[in-house]
Amino acid sequence: MDLFLLSALISFLSLDTTIAFQVLISSPLFACPLIGWLLGDVGLGFEMGFLFQLLWLGRIPAGAASVPEGNIASGVATALVVLNQHLGFPNTAITLIFLESIFVSYLAAYSTILYRKINGKILDLILKELESLHFKMMILLEAASIIIYALIMFMLVMVILKLTQLFLPGVITGIGGLFESQLVIIKPAILGAGLAFVFPLFKQAFVKKMEI
Repeated sequence: MDLFLLSALISFLSLDTTIAFQVLISSPLFACPLIGWLLGDVGLGFEMGFLFQLLWLGRIPAGAASVPEGNIASGVATALVVLNQHLGFPNTAITLIFLESIFVSYLAAYSTILYRKINGKILDLILKELESLHFKMMILLEAASIIIYALIMFMLVMVILKLTQLFLPGVITGIGGLFESQLVIIKPAILGAGLAFVFPLFKQAFVKKMEI
Protein backbone atom coordinates (compact mmCIF):
# COMPACT_ATOMS: atom_id res chain seq x y z
CA MET A 1 0.00 0.00 0.00
CA ASP A 2 1.68 3.26 -1.08
CA LEU A 3 1.84 6.41 1.03
CA PHE A 4 -0.75 8.20 -1.13
CA LEU A 5 -3.47 5.62 -0.42
CA LEU A 6 -2.39 5.36 3.20
CA SER A 7 -2.70 9.13 3.62
CA ALA A 8 -6.11 9.07 1.92
CA LEU A 9 -7.31 6.37 4.33
CA ILE A 10 -6.10 8.20 7.45
CA SER A 11 -7.62 11.49 6.27
CA PHE A 12 -10.93 9.72 5.54
CA LEU A 13 -10.96 8.15 9.00
CA SER A 14 -10.19 11.56 10.51
CA LEU A 15 -13.56 12.82 9.28
CA ASP A 16 -15.19 10.64 11.93
CA THR A 17 -13.64 12.65 14.78
CA THR A 18 -15.91 15.71 14.52
CA ILE A 19 -16.75 16.45 10.87
CA ALA A 20 -18.90 13.48 9.82
CA PHE A 21 -20.08 9.98 10.75
CA GLN A 22 -18.99 10.03 14.43
CA VAL A 23 -19.34 6.26 14.76
CA LEU A 24 -15.87 5.84 16.36
CA ILE A 25 -14.13 4.40 13.28
CA SER A 26 -11.43 7.02 13.84
CA SER A 27 -10.63 5.74 17.33
CA PRO A 28 -7.26 3.96 17.62
CA LEU A 29 -8.88 0.65 18.60
CA PHE A 30 -10.55 0.51 15.18
CA ALA A 31 -8.31 2.58 12.92
CA CYS A 32 -4.94 1.16 13.99
CA PRO A 33 -5.84 -2.52 13.40
CA LEU A 34 -7.32 -1.52 10.02
CA ILE A 35 -4.09 0.21 9.04
CA GLY A 36 -2.08 -2.73 10.36
CA TRP A 37 -4.19 -5.17 8.35
CA LEU A 38 -3.79 -3.19 5.15
CA LEU A 39 -0.02 -3.08 5.70
CA GLY A 40 0.19 -6.79 6.47
CA ASP A 41 0.37 -6.91 10.30
CA VAL A 42 -3.00 -6.67 11.98
CA GLY A 43 -1.56 -7.94 15.28
CA LEU A 44 0.82 -5.00 15.55
CA GLY A 45 -2.05 -2.73 14.55
CA PHE A 46 -4.14 -4.03 17.48
CA GLU A 47 -1.20 -3.55 19.83
CA MET A 48 -0.68 0.05 18.75
CA GLY A 49 -4.41 0.70 18.85
CA PHE A 50 -4.64 -0.48 22.46
CA LEU A 51 -1.68 1.63 23.58
CA PHE A 52 -2.85 4.79 21.84
CA GLN A 53 -6.53 4.36 22.75
CA LEU A 54 -5.72 4.67 26.44
CA LEU A 55 -3.39 7.58 25.80
CA TRP A 56 -5.96 9.69 23.93
CA LEU A 57 -9.17 8.46 25.54
CA GLY A 58 -9.61 11.54 27.71
CA ARG A 59 -8.95 14.02 24.89
CA ILE A 60 -12.45 14.68 23.60
CA PRO A 61 -13.02 17.47 21.04
CA ALA A 62 -16.27 18.64 22.64
CA GLY A 63 -17.87 21.73 21.14
CA ALA A 64 -15.30 24.26 19.98
CA ALA A 65 -12.58 22.92 22.26
CA SER A 66 -9.18 22.48 20.63
CA VAL A 67 -7.39 19.30 21.71
CA PRO A 68 -4.48 17.31 20.26
CA GLU A 69 -5.69 15.20 17.33
CA GLY A 70 -4.77 11.86 18.87
CA ASN A 71 -6.70 9.77 16.36
CA ILE A 72 -4.76 11.15 13.39
CA ALA A 73 -1.47 10.87 15.28
CA SER A 74 -2.26 7.25 16.18
CA GLY A 75 -2.94 6.35 12.55
CA VAL A 76 0.29 7.94 11.38
CA ALA A 77 2.26 6.27 14.18
CA THR A 78 0.83 2.83 13.45
CA ALA A 79 1.66 3.15 9.76
CA LEU A 80 5.24 4.18 10.54
CA VAL A 81 5.74 1.39 13.07
CA VAL A 82 4.54 -1.28 10.65
CA LEU A 83 6.49 0.18 7.72
CA ASN A 84 9.74 0.17 9.73
CA GLN A 85 9.43 -3.08 11.67
CA HIS A 86 11.70 -4.86 9.19
CA LEU A 87 14.65 -2.83 10.54
CA GLY A 88 14.75 -5.07 13.59
CA PHE A 89 14.71 -2.42 16.33
CA PRO A 90 11.07 -2.41 17.51
CA ASN A 91 11.67 -0.63 20.84
CA THR A 92 13.65 2.15 19.20
CA ALA A 93 11.11 2.51 16.42
CA ILE A 94 8.16 2.80 18.79
CA THR A 95 10.04 5.27 21.01
CA LEU A 96 10.93 7.62 18.16
CA ILE A 97 7.56 7.28 16.45
CA PHE A 98 5.69 7.79 19.72
CA LEU A 99 7.56 11.07 20.30
CA GLU A 100 6.80 12.12 16.74
CA SER A 101 3.13 11.26 17.21
CA ILE A 102 2.86 13.78 20.05
CA PHE A 103 4.17 16.47 17.70
CA VAL A 104 1.81 15.29 14.94
CA SER A 105 -1.20 15.45 17.29
CA TYR A 106 -0.56 19.12 18.03
CA LEU A 107 0.26 19.94 14.41
CA ALA A 108 -3.05 18.35 13.37
CA ALA A 109 -4.81 20.37 16.09
CA TYR A 110 -3.45 23.60 14.60
CA SER A 111 -4.60 22.39 11.17
CA THR A 112 -8.07 21.88 12.63
CA ILE A 113 -8.05 25.46 13.92
CA LEU A 114 -7.15 26.63 10.41
CA TYR A 115 -10.02 24.58 9.01
CA ARG A 116 -12.45 26.10 11.51
CA LYS A 117 -11.56 29.58 10.26
CA ILE A 118 -12.24 28.47 6.69
CA ASN A 119 -15.41 26.74 7.78
CA GLY A 120 -16.61 29.94 9.42
CA LYS A 121 -16.53 31.64 6.01
CA ILE A 122 -18.42 28.72 4.50
CA LEU A 123 -21.02 28.95 7.28
CA ASP A 124 -21.63 32.61 6.43
CA LEU A 125 -22.28 31.59 2.82
CA ILE A 126 -24.62 28.80 3.93
CA LEU A 127 -26.65 31.25 6.04
CA LYS A 128 -27.00 33.57 3.05
CA GLU A 129 -28.19 30.68 0.90
CA LEU A 130 -30.62 29.68 3.65
CA GLU A 131 -32.19 33.13 3.54
CA SER A 132 -32.67 32.71 -0.21
CA LEU A 133 -33.87 29.08 0.19
CA HIS A 134 -31.13 27.81 -2.12
CA PHE A 135 -30.99 24.34 -0.61
CA LYS A 136 -28.90 22.75 -3.36
CA MET A 137 -26.18 25.35 -2.89
CA MET A 138 -26.33 24.77 0.86
CA ILE A 139 -25.70 21.06 0.33
CA LEU A 140 -22.80 21.80 -2.02
CA LEU A 141 -21.24 24.18 0.50
CA GLU A 142 -21.58 21.61 3.27
CA ALA A 143 -19.95 18.98 1.07
CA ALA A 144 -17.19 21.45 0.23
CA SER A 145 -16.57 21.99 3.94
CA ILE A 146 -16.07 18.25 4.49
CA ILE A 147 -13.83 17.92 1.44
CA ILE A 148 -11.66 20.85 2.54
CA TYR A 149 -11.07 19.24 5.95
CA ALA A 150 -10.20 15.91 4.34
CA LEU A 151 -7.77 17.63 1.94
CA ILE A 152 -6.06 19.53 4.76
CA MET A 153 -5.54 16.33 6.75
CA PHE A 154 -4.51 14.40 3.64
CA MET A 155 -1.78 16.90 2.82
CA LEU A 156 -0.62 16.96 6.43
CA VAL A 157 -0.43 13.16 6.71
CA MET A 158 1.14 12.76 3.27
CA VAL A 159 3.91 15.28 3.99
CA ILE A 160 4.61 13.78 7.43
CA LEU A 161 4.79 10.21 6.12
CA LYS A 162 7.00 11.10 3.16
CA LEU A 163 9.40 13.28 5.14
CA THR A 164 9.59 10.83 8.02
CA GLN A 165 10.33 7.86 5.79
CA LEU A 166 13.28 9.77 4.28
CA PHE A 167 15.24 9.89 7.53
CA LEU A 168 13.53 7.64 10.09
CA PRO A 169 15.00 4.27 8.96
CA GLY A 170 18.54 5.62 9.31
CA VAL A 171 17.81 7.17 12.71
CA ILE A 172 16.18 3.97 13.99
CA THR A 173 19.15 1.89 12.86
CA GLY A 174 21.68 4.29 14.38
CA ILE A 175 19.97 4.73 17.74
CA GLY A 176 18.74 1.13 17.88
CA GLY A 177 22.25 -0.22 17.61
CA LEU A 178 23.12 1.64 20.81
CA PHE A 179 19.99 1.69 22.96
CA GLU A 180 17.54 -0.98 21.73
CA SER A 181 17.75 -3.10 24.89
CA GLN A 182 17.38 -0.08 27.19
CA LEU A 183 14.27 1.10 25.35
CA VAL A 184 12.40 -2.11 26.19
CA ILE A 185 10.50 -0.01 28.76
CA ILE A 186 8.75 2.09 26.12
CA LYS A 187 5.59 -0.02 25.80
CA PRO A 188 5.01 -0.28 29.57
CA ALA A 189 5.72 3.46 29.81
CA ILE A 190 3.11 4.32 27.17
CA LEU A 191 0.65 1.94 28.81
CA GLY A 192 1.31 3.52 32.21
CA ALA A 193 0.82 7.01 30.82
CA GLY A 194 -2.45 5.90 29.22
CA LEU A 195 -3.71 4.41 32.48
CA ALA A 196 -2.73 7.60 34.30
CA PHE A 197 -4.83 9.65 31.85
CA VAL A 198 -7.78 7.25 32.04
CA PHE A 199 -7.85 6.88 35.83
CA PRO A 200 -9.37 10.35 36.51
CA LEU A 201 -12.22 9.53 34.10
CA PHE A 202 -13.11 6.36 36.02
CA LYS A 203 -12.67 8.18 39.33
CA GLN A 204 -15.02 10.95 38.22
CA ALA A 205 -17.61 8.43 37.01
CA PHE A 206 -17.36 6.52 40.29
CA VAL A 207 -17.82 9.69 42.38
CA LYS A 208 -20.90 10.70 40.36
CA LYS A 209 -22.36 7.22 40.79
CA MET A 210 -21.87 7.40 44.55
CA GLU A 211 -23.60 10.79 44.65
CA ILE A 212 -26.75 9.46 42.98
